[in-house]
Order: sequence, then structure tokens, then C-alpha cells
Amino acid sequence: MSKAAGTPIDVVWSDNGPLHQIVQSNRQCIILYLYEPDQLSEKTVHGSHIAFVNEGLLDLDLRLSGKESSAAAKATDNIYEHKFQCITVAHACAAFTLRSIHKQRPIKQILCHMESGHLKSFARDKAVRRWCRLEKIPIKEINQTGVTRCLSDRDDFASNFNKFLGQPMYATPTKSQLEGLRSRLINLDTEGIKLHGRCYSPIKVSDMQEIPLQHRCDRIERQIGGESNALDYFQSFLSSRGANYSTGISSPNNSWTTGSRLSPYLTWGHLSLRYVIALTRRKQEELRAAKKNASLSTPSPWLRSLASFQSRMHWRSHFIQKLETQPTLEVEDQCLAFSHLRRQPGDFNETFYDSWCEGRTGYPFVDACMRCLIKTGWLNFRMRAMLVSFATYNLWLDWKKISYHLARVFLDYEPGIHYPQLQMQAGTTGINAMRVYNVTKQGHDQDPQGKFIRQYVSELVAVPDEYIHEPQSMPVSLQRKCGVFIGDSKASGKKREGLFQVQQSTATDDTKSYLYYPSPIVDEKVTAKTAKDKLSAVRKQPSTKREAEKVYLKHGSRRNNVDRDGVKAKALNSNSKRVKVDTGQQSLLKSWNQSKNEEGVNITKHQHHTQDACDSSDMQLVKGEPEASSTSQIKKSPLIKSLLSMQHGATKDDNWNCMKCTYLNDKPYGLVCSLCGSVRN
Repeated sequence: MSKAAGTPIDVVWSDNGPLHQIVQSNRQCIILYLYEPDQLSEKTVHGSHIAFVNEGLLDLDLRLSGKESSAAAKATDNIYEHKFQCITVAHACAAFTLRSIHKQRPIKQILCHMESGHLKSFARDKAVRRWCRLEKIPIKEINQTGVTRCLSDRDDFASNFNKFLGQPMYATPTKSQLEGLRSRLINLDTEGIKLHGRCYSPIKVSDMQEIPLQHRCDRIERQIGGESNALDYFQSFLSSRGANYSTGISSPNNSWTTGSRLSPYLTWGHLSLRYVIALTRRKQEELRAAKKNASLSTPSPWLRSLASFQSRMHWRSHFIQKLETQPTLEVEDQCLAFSHLRRQPGDFNETFYDSWCEGRTGYPFVDACMRCLIKTGWLNFRMRAMLVSFATYNLWLDWKKISYHLARVFLDYEPGIHYPQLQMQAGTTGINAMRVYNVTKQGHDQDPQGKFIRQYVSELVAVPDEYIHEPQSMPVSLQRKCGVFIGDSKASGKKREGLFQVQQSTATDDTKSYLYYPSPIVDEKVTAKTAKDKLSAVRKQPSTKREAEKVYLKHGSRRNNVDRDGVKAKALNSNSKRVKVDTGQQSLLKSWNQSKNEEGVNITKHQHHTQDACDSSDMQLVKGEPEASSTSQIKKSPLIKSLLSMQHGATKDDNWNCMKCTYLNDKPYGLVCSLCGSVRN
């Protein structure tokens, strides 16, 4: 739970390692949670994070007290009136609090969950471990994500992760075990132990002085914290909502119901990752068994959707491992050759940044996505990637400067996913293709009738479908009819009132109130081309390729891409050229067919991206230096022959599972896995 504030204690009830160990012990103990001032002052913290954490604390405290889960789920109405019964809570730093307790009552052992957080939490962890070594106090950090500390070889990640999943889950405490635990909890008041900053109830967000005032608020439509609520989401996902997961997660309209919506609960320790994967596997086994039984009908999308969902769970830990291996990814480019981009004098445009943060860029689909996050704290992955692409390519904003705002609007802010993904979308990893979204096209594809836009961009509610994605093209007469003015209010001499509202006098009606919506703040096509040219120039440099090799060896999933006799796979090939890829993999197949007059094609084999983030019309692949194989050899490849034979018979439902990472790829003609980069078998 310490991503924003607090000691690394998870409030999960199922598969909780520290809780399991203390209920099995006969020692007296303290279940401690801290609101840590140094962690609360982190720029990524928002009041919605704290409110969500508080709901999880309440849920756990009620369960420890012997309350039923249904009572815990309903208790959030009076959350700040709740008095902690079993959890000891304080508003103080971790090392200071532990030192204070140890002086008054010697600590024999510390149990907690292992976490891979931001640099401030990493510094806190090191300080606590240093103090434990000094005082000779054993501290045991129990794995909760399958991530490995001090991983020496990236190739070992998959086997270590599978070992983690294969271990038995920790048993949920029984009623008698809980009674025994409560009898052994140390009562600080009775024992005379004084704790600085002691809290008897959850701290209100408005009282968190470490958080800037403008961020000391909640999001009105966010999810409610606590494992009780998490399990409700999970149960409904496995019983009904998950059937269309693989086909619905790309749409900002459908993903609210087809997506699992478990990410905030996994992030803040309200749900066990291993528990989620185990129950999903059980569901898959039931579906396979039912499919074999001719008398039972199995919904056709289920197995494909659950396979895709399982891949996302693996993907989650895969990215957290990156930050665990290299914590500096929070502050420096993964491939240092790109460090100068977007950081030259005049590169950062504060007006662009403010417009992007507030959702008033003049691109309705972009603005709807940002305002959705501001209101709810959640958005599907594809649209998040699009927001980063627009900021870093079209607005040429530094990924580090946009990272704090995105962390605050993401209720499920997970540092291990946040920073590697920001760099991937911004094109600074050195080992991934450029991801430049055509935001207008994305709007047409994902929200063709403008339902999502009208839900969050209220100024455009009355705009016809024909103009909903490009309202600046509306005739003035139609703007007047729709009650919205498109353009620069300052240039028009109009005064803004409230949310984008201006007063516009007309000859016939000088009292009518019109809404204001801005024109596009940049030219989408021009800025995208300029940005891609800048990144391509860096990618082509020999020094960049050497740096990219180092990145690949450290972070790349290369189990299938390395010759075990000592031949390394390449991260970036020389003579890089961009090949524009259309919305389907047929264009990739076409590029292979067109290669008959060229020397050869080598597709970059290490793209750690998800299935729904790489099919906009402006996405780029790398076409590089020819390897030993020639065009004739390429045409003789069994894989290419197979794909050529499929060209006219494949459909969008012909997805395939990677044999290495099990990721469900939704590109019928894909040559490599979208997640791990392994060559398709």
C-alpha cells in the first residue's frame, strides 16, 4: 500500500503472507500502518489515492475484528468515524516509528510485503533495512508480484515468475486463528507505548498537509477500495463481464464493463495477484472441460478472453521487474542516447502542457480521455497510451514532466508500469518501435458516434456526429445552432466564464450564452512527422545502436531471440527506415511481399507492448540492415509460406498464443509476439 503513502503492508485478506505467518505464531505483535510524510510529499500523490487506501484499511480492520466481508464493504459511508480496532496507525516516518517502538518494546522481527516503488519509497526501504541490520532485527519481505530482487539475468525472470505462481497460496485465517491473533495484539495504551502521530481513525484527505492543496481532493466517480469490493469486481468478471474482454478492452466505451477493473486493487495491495491468476486458471479449466462435453455449450469468446487477461497479468510483473532492476528509470531515459530530446531550450511549452492536463487541446477524443481520468481515475490502456503519444510527439513534451500529472490522475498508479510505459510510448527505450497515434483516427475507430466524447466534453453535446471528431470544421451558422463557439476566446475578445463558457452577442439575441471549445492547438500531422523525424535521426546513429544493445541485454525478453552459442540478437539494426503500418497486420504481410526487389528485411524482435497499443495508422516498425538471409530465403520460410496461404482466409478472430509467454496476439499475420518479441512458431 505504500506506492503513495505508508509502510509496505497489504490489506489483502486472501494470500497474505505476513498475516498468515503471524496467525501461525504465538508471539505478541503489532499490525502497523503509517501515513509517511516523506512519501506523501511525493509529486505523484493525489487525494484519491489516500481515500482509496483508507477504504482498504477500514476493510482489513473490520475483517480482523471478526466482521463479515459484506459489513466491511458497506462500512465506507462513515469511514472517518471508524475507530481502528486491530491496526495501529500513525502519521510518521517508517524508520523513526520503528526506532521509537524498539526503544519502548524491543522488536524481535519485522514482516512485510516486498514492493518495487518509486525512488522515495526505495530510499525509505533502504533506510529501514539499514536500521534493522544495525539493531540486528530480522526483516522478511514477502513477494507479492513475482518480481525478483537483484535479478542477475533477465532470462531468469519467466522461470522465477512461474515458480512464484506455483507456490501454494497462503491460507485465509480461520475464525479461531483470528481470535488468537486478537488476544496477542499489543495494546499500546495499556502497555504505555507512546507513538508519535498516533491515529485512531483514518486521516481525512483534506488534513494531509504534505499534499499540495490543489491535489488534496477526491475523484467523484472513482472505484471504492477494499478487498470486499475487489472480490465483487473479480467475481462479476469471471462470471459474465470477462467473456468479451479481448474484444472490448480497446474501446473506451466497452472497456468499463468488459475489462476486469482490478488494477487499482492490485496496485494498492487490496487483491493478491497470485489469487487472481489461480482463480482465472481454475475458470479456464472449467471452460475447457465443458467444451469437451458435447452436452454443454461454452461461450465461444471465453477461453480467448481469459488467455488475453492472463497475459496481462504476466505483462504487469514483466514491467515492474524493469523498474526493480533499474530504479533510475523514473528519472532518466532507458536509452541515454535520447536524453537530449524534448529538453532543449524552448522545447517545453507550458500552454500546451496546461491544455493537455485540463483536456482542452481542441482534439475532442484526447480531451474526453483526459477529462475521464480527472473525473474517474481510470481509462483503458489504449487511450492512456494515446494520451502519452499526443503529449510527447504532437506537443513535444518531456515524458518526465507529464509523468506526475498522469500518476495523480491514475487511481491505479503503479511506478513499475508507469515509468517503463511512459518511456516506451515516448520512444526513448531504444528497443521498441515508435508509437505515434493518429488521435483523430483513433476517435473515429473507437468512438464513431461520439458517445464517449459527449459524455466527458459537455460543450460538444449538441454537435452532430459528422463534426464530433473535428468540430473546428463546423460552419459558424451550425456552431451558433449548437450553442458552442469553436476557436480562441481571447482572439475573439470574449471572456471565459466557468468551464469554457463565453458570452457571445448577436444581432438577434444578445443574451444567449454560448459554450467555448478551443480549436486544435497544433497541427496533428505536421507535428507527428516532425517528431518522428527527430527520433529517427537519433535511432540511426551508431552510438544509439550500441546503447540500445546494452538496454536490450538488461531488459529485453530474448529467450527466443538469442543464439545460445553466443550470437546476440540486435536491439536496433543499422540503416533504420520507417515502414508505415496500417490498422491491420495485412500491411505487414504486404511489406514482406514487396521485399522481393530488396536485400532483406529484419523486423525488430523485442517490442514489449500490449496487443491494443500498436495498430494506429501512424505506428512505426523498423526496417533495417539485411541479415545473412536473402529475399529468396525469406520467401522459403515456412512461417512466411504459412502466412501467405492465410492471407485470404484469415479473419480478425484468428488470434494466436505465443509459445513462450502465452500472450494472446490479436494480429493474425503477426510474425513476432507483441509482448515478448519471440518469433512466432
